Amino acid sequence: MSSSRGESWRHELALLSEELHALDVDIAGARAAAARGQSGKLSFKHEEPASARVYGEPIELADGAQIVIRPIEPEDAGELRRGLRRLSALTAFRRFRTHITTVSSEQLDHLTRIDHVRHEALAALDTRAGSVVGVARYVCDPAEPAQAELTYVVADEWQHRGVGSALIDRLADRALEAGVERFILTTLAVDAPARRLLTRVAEPIGERDQDGVIETTARLRAPTRRHPTAPA
Repeated sequence: MSSSRGESWRHELALLSEELHALDVDIAGARAAAARGQSGKLSFKHEEPASARVYGEPIELADGAQIVIRPIEPEDAGELRRGLRRLSALTAFRRFRTHITTVSSEQLDHLTRIDHVRHEALAALDTRAGSVVGVARYVCDPAEPAQAELTYVVADEWQHRGVGSALIDRLADRALEAGVERFILTTLAVDAPARRLLTRVAEPIGERDQDGVIETTARLRAPTRRHPTAPA
């Protein structure tokens, strides 16, 4: 085995190990919650009520749930912080390649105070709870404004229900209006669903595998909303 291939193999093994660790964290959390329930111990710990303002484009998902989608605002910082903390370790690792436990005020400021042209982010909100259940975002490359980095995340209990599809369709429309022609999506090799979601709105034109992390470049196509909403 060559040294370069050996390094690649070790990196992929490290990613797999980290993913398995994230899964172990989720399993341990579920077991601890089950044990607390069986012991009869009650927890009085509760989160602050959602603070996001619920307005925007109303959407009914295939299962009948109601959400709205709108551009993210600085006032959403608190709810965004809570939403990131609620992510399972596995979801956080697959989307961000780290388990998020805290977010600084500076990071939240960067994520919510945006120009909505070169940097856009759309939030999906549960109309009943008022909580942010998904965010899709693009950030343009300063050196190549027609190209933008795409990221998105959906709360665990809202995955495979159409939230991601609704977000990505509308984000692509706004990107095209802003002059963006290509999205770049970086995913773990095992995260094929994320790459499939990209193909709803763009045609892959290049792919680079960097030791288990895949960078996909795709050309946006229009119109995007001709696609039926599918669970994602």
